[in-house]
Amino acid sequence: MKDWFTVDKEGLAKVLGRRDKAFAVLELIQNAWDAEGVSIVDVTIKPEGRGRTLLVVEDNSPEGFADLTHAYTLFKESPKKSDPLKRGRFDAGEKLVLAICDSARICTTKGTLIFDERGRRESSYKQAAGSRVTCLLRMTKAEMDEALAWTRKLLPPPGIVTRVNNAVVEARQPVAALSARLQTEKSNAAGFLRRVERNTEVRLYETMPGEAAMLYEMGIPIVETGDKWHCDIAQKIPLTLDREGVAPSFLRDLRLVVFNHAHEQVKAEEMNSPWVEQVVAEKDCKPAAIQTYLNRRFSEKRVAYDPSDPDANNLAVSKGYVVVTGSMMSSGAWKNSKTAQAILPAGQVTPSPRPYSPDGPPLKLLNEATPEMRMVEQHAMGVAREILRREITVTFANDPAWPFAATYGPGRLTFNVGRLGRKWFDLETNRVEIEKLLLHEFAHEFASDHLSHEYHESICSIAAKWLDSARKQRL
Repeated sequence: MKDWFTVDKEGLAKVLGRRDKAFAVLELIQNAWDAEGVSIVDVTIKPEGRGRTLLVVEDNSPEGFADLTHAYTLFKESPKKSDPLKRGRFDAGEKLVLAICDSARICTTKGTLIFDERGRRESSYKQAAGSRVTCLLRMTKAEMDEALAWTRKLLPPPGIVTRVNNAVVEARQPVAALSARLQTEKSNAAGFLRRVERNTEVRLYETMPGEAAMLYEMGIPIVETGDKWHCDIAQKIPLTLDREGVAPSFLRDLRLVVFNHAHEQVKAEEMNSPWVEQVVAEKDCKPAAIQTYLNRRFSEKRVAYDPSDPDANNLAVSKGYVVVTGSMMSSGAWKNSKTAQAILPAGQVTPSPRPYSPDGPPLKLLNEATPEMRMVEQHAMGVAREILRREITVTFANDPAWPFAATYGPGRLTFNVGRLGRKWFDLETNRVEIEKLLLHEFAHEFASDHLSHEYHESICSIAAKWLDSARKQRL
């Protein structure tokens, strides 16, 4: 014998028992879609009783089966191997379907093959066009219903009308079509399948109610992804022999392409999803996509936690910023965020007042204070003497670039005229704003952290004492 192998049909059927039998339906549909010149594919699935299901798949391809021996020869050389736009590659699909059949008949333009309890035999009957595959499957009613459910997930190619039990599988309109360079499989000159990169189209489809997002290969559902959209790849996907597994690296590359192109369509509540978290850590995630991720996951008002300036973090929170800490993003996402300058340390956005630091820049002082400023100075000193029980000095800075209206360090109050403006110092017309600022600053006599309980208590205590002194006309 020149053949090295013999395949036991029943043994193969038992191995296939771990798979969902819907694969049989999808295998025959994908073969029909791959046929040259096909424009109609009809599928019939109906129960036959006693745990059996009748499956018929017929197409109108003018040529039909190019070679009938492909129907029963495993891994025979196939022209599909060299064409990335054809779904087949292993030349195993029909054989796996036959393994779970009690009987089958393949009628095509080249002749007819019959498979039954007597074995395999040929008939001279030929169809005028197309191929018709009729199978009596070992498939229960529940398994049949599951197979029918899979047919409703199909994305029929343009120009091919696909009917299941006389009902047309409606075409869906993609929400986006993206150009991408992805891995595919193609045979080389020696016939060996090799993975190569190729430009292709990726079509995104909204998931219907109750659906989980899936990866598709030219309209055939492959695996659930849990992502936002169904992704249909317009070329072969590198798959395992059973067509149920896809390389994690392929999914990663696909997700990166999708997010880079469609990040604006990802909602805030979806930014925490695993697929987004994966791609924002990739080095090729685009700056614009990183910006969208940070805007929607955290806020447009965000800062990175700054260990070098603890008060800046608290000041950021008090001003409505979200302080993003190290554990809230992966190391890759942090690297991309910083590279894109999409998030800055709190110390650069809301720096804590440090006018008294010996290594800080010198204050730009006002050359000459106005009479109104001197009145505010005397008022502030009087309040400090009455409420804080201490003497203070008052300084007038004039620096619009310095990001503080005023600061208070122990015993020293600084007003920034460059921020407040000269008119602000009119006690007659602006007393409420002046005293509100004094209350805020003097509370720092006892606590520096704006968000601390101590600071809150300091404001309450000073306000109460101030009110009491005003009632007693000491202020």
